[in-house]
Amino acid sequence: MASAGRYLTQMRKLFRRGSLQHARSAVVKRLARKYLRYSGNALAEYGWVLNPDRPARLARSGSERLRISWILPAIAPAQGGWFNIVRTIQQLESAGHENRLYILGGIPKGSAHAGEIINRSYFKIQAEIYPLDDVNGNAIANCDALIATSWRTAYAARSIGNTSRKYYFVQDLEYLFYPPGSLHTFARNSYCFGFHGITAGTWIADALRTEFGMECTPFGFSYDRGAYAKTGERMYSAKKRRVLFYARPETERRGFELGLLALAEVAKHLPDVEFVLAGYAGEPLDLPFKVILPGVLPLSRLGALYRSCDAALVLSHTNLSLLPLELMACGCAVISNSGPNTEWLLNAGNARLANPDPVSLAAALIDILEDDAARKKLVASALAFAESTDWRREIGIIESVLSGQAISADREALHA
Repeated sequence: MASAGRYLTQMRKLFRRGSLQHARSAVVKRLARKYLRYSGNALAEYGWVLNPDRPARLARSGSERLRISWILPAIAPAQGGWFNIVRTIQQLESAGHENRLYILGGIPKGSAHAGEIINRSYFKIQAEIYPLDDVNGNAIANCDALIATSWRTAYAARSIGNTSRKYYFVQDLEYLFYPPGSLHTFARNSYCFGFHGITAGTWIADALRTEFGMECTPFGFSYDRGAYAKTGERMYSAKKRRVLFYARPETERRGFELGLLALAEVAKHLPDVEFVLAGYAGEPLDLPFKVILPGVLPLSRLGALYRSCDAALVLSHTNLSLLPLELMACGCAVISNSGPNTEWLLNAGNARLANPDPVSLAAALIDILEDDAARKKLVASALAFAESTDWRREIGIIESVLSGQAISADREALHA
């Protein structure tokens, strides 16, 4: 018990910064439930699950200029999901639409500070930012579209009625982030509120339609042309074969342990290969092979890192991140796990897919590293695929949905 208490104290210190308030709270609560006798007030902490359902009750304004309200979780820098949301808002603003951002749980340092974080960490937008502390039927300004962006924000959106239609910007199946239990169930239930789903890819759309009968429109992925390209500076020399692994032990869906076991198998067969653990910022690792730890890099340095690697192991046990396309754009061969959650975007023409076990993944890496002609062919094909994608086209689909236009559910372009 004493050691558990010390651990909790350390974690509280680790997450003191305001931008990580939600993460700090979640970690402490989880550890408290695991190591201590949980004494929190469940009704106070999760009473919002009981908030009433208030259907959208406003008629659409009829103007081509939409009034769009977004409900967002606590603001934090360098979050993949936030990149997609803020990028979408920026393009909607460019198209003439008015956007308002409501931050669930409030804004500790005020709206101006929140705007600085968004503009510095993501993209510059003009949207006004408001705290959303008290969720009620008129907690926001009247709008044409109200968009939830996570399962907790979906509960807030359910209780707000002064909008013409409600949407759910779904970037992953969040209930899979939790073991079976209350939070798992709360997250699953958020897909039953009758919102129109705007989903990151077809895998999520298919799952939500099948499991929950949810009306969905998927959009595809692209990449930032200004940050990722095949030519440019390299962080490391081209003298050695090098494998990048997206290493995030704190994010279980990215398969940290599975990836390390696969790399260990590669190291046995190809001892001269260097391994780069991108994004890892934890304690020193006790591994049977040497690794390079560049840490958490700013966006401006990622292209140079990716161009320094011949291949990358990118694992996804739920939905894909943007990383595979960013790697392809930099001329790095992508190896990933097979499955419907990856194959809505990845295929034999742009990546090497293998069963999600260490031996199969290692074999795919070894094959691509030993056959340079095959690797170059895959890199060229993947680069062409990446260059065929377009954020403006994909966000244009989102704009059309918000405008009330029907979009075909069969987005074959996402599988091309």
